[in-house]
Amino acid sequence: MGKIALFLLLVVNAFYSLANPWFGVCAGYMFNILGPQYIWWWNFQGLRAFYMIAIPTILGFLFGAIRGALNFEIIKNKLVIFSVLYFFFVFLSYFTGPYVDVVNQWRFYDPYQVLITMLKVFTFYFIGLVCISEHKKLKYFAFILPIAALYLTYWANMQYLSGRFFIRLSGPRDITGAGMYSDENNFAMLFVTAIPFFFYLGWYFKRWYLRWGAWLVVPFAWHAIFLTASRGGLVGAGLVSLLAAFRSPKKIIGIALIPAFIIAYIWQGGSVIKHRAQTITTYEEESSARTRLEAWDAGLKMLLDNPLTGVGLASFTQAFPFYSDKTPRMAHNTFVQIAAESGIFAILFYLLFMLSCLWGVFKYRNSFPRDSLEYYLCDAVLVSLCGFLGCSMFLTLNGFEIQFYLAILANTLIYLAKKSADEKES
Repeated sequence: MGKIALFLLLVVNAFYSLANPWFGVCAGYMFNILGPQYIWWWNFQGLRAFYMIAIPTILGFLFGAIRGALNFEIIKNKLVIFSVLYFFFVFLSYFTGPYVDVVNQWRFYDPYQVLITMLKVFTFYFIGLVCISEHKKLKYFAFILPIAALYLTYWANMQYLSGRFFIRLSGPRDITGAGMYSDENNFAMLFVTAIPFFFYLGWYFKRWYLRWGAWLVVPFAWHAIFLTASRGGLVGAGLVSLLAAFRSPKKIIGIALIPAFIIAYIWQGGSVIKHRAQTITTYEEESSARTRLEAWDAGLKMLLDNPLTGVGLASFTQAFPFYSDKTPRMAHNTFVQIAAESGIFAILFYLLFMLSCLWGVFKYRNSFPRDSLEYYLCDAVLVSLCGFLGCSMFLTLNGFEIQFYLAILANTLIYLAKKSADEKES
């Protein structure tokens, strides 16, 4: 029964997305952030659900472009240019990287499969940039991350209450053990990026029960991060809580976030996360931290040896033995990973891309009415991206799709702010 209902839902979505590709973008990002195929996996067996979402969305986008029904003005800015150039050099590194075809015991990922995945990410990202172009569409799109994170916060805390996890909690998995958040660090990052949305949506909601309901999710999201025992997630949770406190509409409530986070950590942080947290300040003395420094050193050598192309897309670990006598591993640093694999231009445009997002939402927040959704979304995106970039110093997150979701929000907010300013001048 569940599979039949899912199939009918996908069919309805397909027909609607042909005429309204923005809706398909929303459905696609909900699918990619929530990962329902790993939660209710029995209903998804035998269904190519993502393609049933993606193909009608792409066709709807092409039909809309041919009819002139899409607003391409929204992508005429530096943010989009930098992001497209970043993807270009990432894709180029697959064809020019000297280690893409090297096959050894340290080849953890198939570069071709990573290329296909990144092409899917770019396709939906680009369509989203064009289609999410007005207030109504922005409103639907903005609630995707908080809705997905709300359910996964519930799911994570239920695993704790039922005792269904051991030592460190990862995300939902299907019967084969595969999962979108099978890595505990990635699972923690979902909550890190979502916490600012719960906080600022609380300010946006006018009804007290919605406001306090949104704020009540925050401590449960903190607890979900504690369950992952991710040091990067812990740092990210502290960072977004601190930034949200200082950018709170009412400072007294914002500042209360800081002691609340500390109390939650002392009270609900398990022994595993507390033990791992103690090594943050003694980074070079802890074994897993020391191996990351070794990986960063190898990554910098790869960049110096291959400054233009990098060693190749998804080729960090197979190139590792040629640059270090240490045991090969991932860089556990997004910036080192991008630079080493795709070269100096890729990391340059990635940094410019991220900075454009941050500066745009910071600069244009006050262009919106103080109680508007856009006003609070600017702060939510700003704090969320800061948390993401802070964690990127210690985690490999270059394929983390939520960053592109946040970039679409940033681009739309910047466009709407500029459009409003132009209308006022005219």
